[in-house]
Amino acid sequence: MGAATTYISGVIPHFSDDDETSKVRSPAIRIEVWSDVQCVWCYVGDARLRRAVEAFAGEVEIEHRSFELQPGFPSEVDATEYLRANRGMDDADQERVFSQMKTVAAAEGLQYEPQSIRPTNSHLALEMLHYAQTQGVRRRMSDRLYRAYFVEGHHLGSVDALVELAGDAGLDPERARAVLTAGTYRAAVDRDADTARALGARGVPFMVVDDRFAIPGALGTEELTQLLTRVAEA
Repeated sequence: MGAATTYISGVIPHFSDDDETSKVRSPAIRIEVWSDVQCVWCYVGDARLRRAVEAFAGEVEIEHRSFELQPGFPSEVDATEYLRANRGMDDADQERVFSQMKTVAAAEGLQYEPQSIRPTNSHLALEMLHYAQTQGVRRRMSDRLYRAYFVEGHHLGSVDALVELAGDAGLDPERARAVLTAGTYRAAVDRDADTARALGARGVPFMVVDDRFAIPGALGTEELTQLLTRVAEA
């Protein structure tokens, strides 16, 4: 496998297929990020990563990938009943957890309205993000989906709902409809998830930094900035 790879405590080392000693390092640090638009920790982690990149003195290239957290999840679900039946959370439990997450989100400057959330199957929304990537508006589309889901109470499981949000992000609505209807990026969503699982991911957010560090979970902004600095100095 070549030279041993050093890694930060608590971070899973990830090795590329090629011998690292034979590579010429790019001046930019490359980060691959897997996420699901209905994952609140992805929502929080995205804000933290942006802030860390802004604080970091070097250049960073970010490649976003998709990961459907709950494949086969139904399109229509009552959130309160789902949490009670599948997570064993009564009303008091839900209120406590939601309150904690509102505090976490607020610390990152994010709105979070858990009582408005409408859980659904996220595959179509992830397909939309793949299409937005090809049109150069993935960031806008991602921001729109996060706000629609976590703040405005939109349902992200139907073509009609996603087409409307695509228009908000600057995409042509009818082209977006055609892409979703045809399933153009259906396989791409699944491939992204397969890649993450092969690297050891069991959930998201999940990042791979410079093909050397695999990071499960949403690290804090300071931790991310320190990681970027350490990678740059290695």
